[in-house]
Amino acid sequence: MKTSNLPNSEGGMTIDSSFNWHDICGVAEVDDKRSFSSKFGKRPVSLRPGGTLLTERALRVCSLHAGSRVLDIGCGTGETVDLLERAGVLRPVGLDPTGALLEEAHARLASTQLVRGRAEALPFKDLLFDALFCECVLSILEDGMGALRGYARVLRQGGFLILSDVFTRNGQALGRPGHGSQLLPTKAPLVKEGLLGLLEGLGFTLLLWEEHERLLKEFAARMILAGLRLPDSWCFGQGWKTRKGDGAGLSYFLLVALKGRARASSPPR
Repeated sequence: MKTSNLPNSEGGMTIDSSFNWHDICGVAEVDDKRSFSSKFGKRPVSLRPGGTLLTERALRVCSLHAGSRVLDIGCGTGETVDLLERAGVLRPVGLDPTGALLEEAHARLASTQLVRGRAEALPFKDLLFDALFCECVLSILEDGMGALRGYARVLRQGGFLILSDVFTRNGQALGRPGHGSQLLPTKAPLVKEGLLGLLEGLGFTLLLWEEHERLLKEFAARMILAGLRLPDSWCFGQGWKTRKGDGAGLSYFLLVALKGRARASSPPR
């Protein structure tokens, strides 16, 4: 059953608990193997708040040198790796567990290496990548802590970790505790303080934290108007309504972190 295309009277969005966010983000097998292109057109689809706007913002912060090897976790049909490939100076690699999505990405991309695999068990050797993108994926993993450890393992010293995802502003985890940590919920919006603490423990230095609530709301409205549904885990309190003054509710963040200690010339937060 489709949800309403209209926000409710208190400013919240209608949520359908039967929605499977894994299918939308491309982190699980697509059962019917239907082409995403039939619904979204021939270009790589943008199924995250901000699309490549935040990807481009992160690239400006990182200032990657020519020949940098960049991994995109949950690459889906290839929107981010397409952007990286068109830059002409980077060596992108896309990882996704869904064969149907990788097939679509392969048809669009000229030279990007595409690998079938899971974010929690990266099939790469240590210290291989100069940057790693994980956009709208971490919050839907069963073992987010295991994924973060893997990201730290495959990144070179001085490499960049770029995360963007949904988080809750009030510091309260909305999902089940993650594997090995009470600070990283499973299949739920992330908690800022917990995430930053875990990254620090893994040897990362925060370079940038930005919050983009407007992009999240625009994305939600666009999904609903397209006849798609929002994940049940995004429902917090009265949906999208934020109580003035207490910082409650959901938002979307962009994070850039450096593996190791930041140099004096590193970009400010």
